[in-house]
Amino acid sequence: MTFPLIFLSLGMGAIISIYFPMVAKSAGLLGSGPMANVPFFGIAFVTSIIIALATGSRWADFQKIGTLSPWLLTAGIMSAGLIIGSSFLIPRIGLGAFFVLLVSGQVLASMIFGQLGLFGVAATPLTIGKIAGAAMVIGGVWLVTFR
Repeated sequence: MTFPLIFLSLGMGAIISIYFPMVAKSAGLLGSGPMANVPFFGIAFVTSIIIALATGSRWADFQKIGTLSPWLLTAGIMSAGLIIGSSFLIPRIGLGAFFVLLVSGQVLASMIFGQLGLFGVAATPLTIGKIAGAAMVIGGVWLVTFR
C-alpha cells in the first residue's frame, strides 16, 4: 500500500463525514429520508456518467451494464438503505456514535467476508492480530457510544 492510496482513502473518509450529515440535514428539511435521497442519487447518476466519459468510457461501454448479475445490482438498494439509514440514525444517536458503529460493522463484516472469500474478495485467514484489532474496535465502540 502506498502513501497516496492511504491519503486518498483518508480523504474519502473525511468526505463521508461531511456527506452523511448533509443527507441527515436534507432529510430534516424535506421531512423524509427517502426524499432526501432523491436529489443526491440524481446528481450522483449524472456525475458518474460525466466521470465515466471523461475517463475514457464510451457509449458502447454503457451497454455492458445490462450484463451485470442481478445480485450485483442490489448494491444500489444497499446504497439507498445506507443513505436513508444515516438520515434516520445521525439525529438520534449522534455523528460520532454513528461513524464508530458504521466503521465497526465494516471491520467485523470484512473480517468474515475475507475469511470466507465472499463477494469476490480474496480469502484472507483470520489471525490473532486481526482478532485483537477487532476487539480494540469493539472497545472503541463502547467508549464512544457509552462513555
